Amino acid sequence: MSLARNDHKTKSFSELNLPANFDNDTVSSYCTFTYFEAFKNAINFKDLLRNVVTYQKPVNSTFSTADVLDCLIDTSILGYFRFQHLEDFRQDLGYLQIKGLPIPSEKVFRDLLKQLPEKSRGELIQLNEKLLALQAENEPPRDLVLDFDDTVCTVFGKQEGTGTGYNPKYHGRASYKEKVCVISKTHELVNATLENGKHHTNHEFLEFFMSCKNTLPDDWYIKRVRGDAGLFDQNNFNYFEDQSIEYVIKARKVSSIHKIVDYVNKNQDEFPWQKIDKIYSVTEVRTALPAWEKDRRFVLVRKSLPQVKKDGQLIIDLDEVKYDYQVIITNIDYLTAEEIFHDYNQRCNVENKIDELKEGFAFDQNSQRNKKCNELYLLIKVIAYNLHNWFKRQILPKYMHHHEITTIRRILYRKVGNIVGNGRYRHIKFAPCTWLKEVITHIRMMLKQFRKQEVFT
Repeated sequence: MSLARNDHKTKSFSELNLPANFDNDTVSSYCTFTYFEAFKNAINFKDLLRNVVTYQKPVNSTFSTADVLDCLIDTSILGYFRFQHLEDFRQDLGYLQIKGLPIPSEKVFRDLLKQLPEKSRGELIQLNEKLLALQAENEPPRDLVLDFDDTVCTVFGKQEGTGTGYNPKYHGRASYKEKVCVISKTHELVNATLENGKHHTNHEFLEFFMSCKNTLPDDWYIKRVRGDAGLFDQNNFNYFEDQSIEYVIKARKVSSIHKIVDYVNKNQDEFPWQKIDKIYSVTEVRTALPAWEKDRRFVLVRKSLPQVKKDGQLIIDLDEVKYDYQVIITNIDYLTAEEIFHDYNQRCNVENKIDELKEGFAFDQNSQRNKKCNELYLLIKVIAYNLHNWFKRQILPKYMHHHEITTIRRILYRKVGNIVGNGRYRHIKFAPCTWLKEVITHIRMMLKQFRKQEVFT
């Protein structure tokens, strides 16, 4: 058989079947991670770890507790969550140069999670609190909107502390329930819990809220709380009203709520529907449910639905339009019904953030049999997420602030290069890339400005 050949374009077999040498100890798949390490250095993160997490490993240990936790945070940011994959990570010689010390083995990570005492849970929460406090010292006071939600995390083994509750994807499977509190717009993760899968969203919610409140810096003030129907509870409303905290919470579709919708529809002269667009309309009513002690404001949202013929073809019959309803309860009186509707819709960002936490930080992976180990690892991921979120908003170019961690890994961290030189002449060699050059120039400039701030010196 004859093969077509173009001598001036095609290399010879010997030019393609190249010999290989394995002596380059400067190449790294994560050269740009050095800038995140510089950020941690600027805020004295390693010292913060040593001061807050008090557990001391035996004196003959190769790695200290702070060394192992610091490396676990790095691996979380770089996307290594399964302990069996960490052996590959240990082979990156450039990363070893960045850290200046060897990388712990898989066994060291597992053993530390088992060895850490119960009080380490509170210490990791305190570490997250101190990180947020450091961040607050570098910016003006804030009024916060807190978004609350929870998510089901299915387990595929016999993990301690799981239960069989509502599971939309894997019916009848055991799971954990993770409850989270996220700050709207800036997306700091205030707190997270690992609970039995049987727990309802409202299970010990006010205790969780208080833990979140205590985690916040003194000059970050809670203005508003948003939540889905799981938080529809008069005890929650009473608490927020007593504390002068605004709330925007979706109502559960119980019979009393259906009666309110029916009453409004029968009295449209008194409660006219205000059209927002071609699909949505809003109205409002002030009333009390049967067991309540006082009236509250309900914002009703009506969504027009297309009818479906038997053959599946979509049509809209203007004479028989069908609707879907949702009801929002709030103590805010200075926003219109439409503005309440739009404000509640911003809560969907917390659902997007949970998706990022699962996909980007493996929040739904709880592979350890011991619940304490799973909970400690979850809190380590919380710290990794917040640390990186601060770095992203403070150091990276503004157009990258909305990027999720998976995107930042792909376009920034996973850039192969060589770390060469020594001392002040140490530098990285990359393949030519105008975009990367501009980004790194910006990062280095912002790191220098950040380091000069007296709060970290």
